[in-house]
Amino acid sequence: MPRRSRNGVQEELLRLLRPPAPRRAELLSERVAPTLAGIGDSMAGRPADEVLAALDAAVRDAGGSPDRAALREFAAEIEAGENPFT
Repeated sequence: MPRRSRNGVQEELLRLLRPPAPRRAELLSERVAPTLAGIGDSMAGRPADEVLAALDAAVRDAGGSPDRAALREFAAEIEAGENPFT
């Protein structure tokens, strides 16, 4: 899988410049994003099954229904040391 290059400073600047959108803040994906990014950072290199369990629990705790196939892909990336959420 090709590694996505990201310019963290540019992305952070764009995030800060984005006008607040109350409806967007209500989206599950927005609410759970910081938690998923934290899991990606803290569990880098850990077995995919452990990462998958943590991702699944985070989505459920936020009130969502996890897409197991997508979470498995994310877990594999995190196991490989990449964080798909940053």
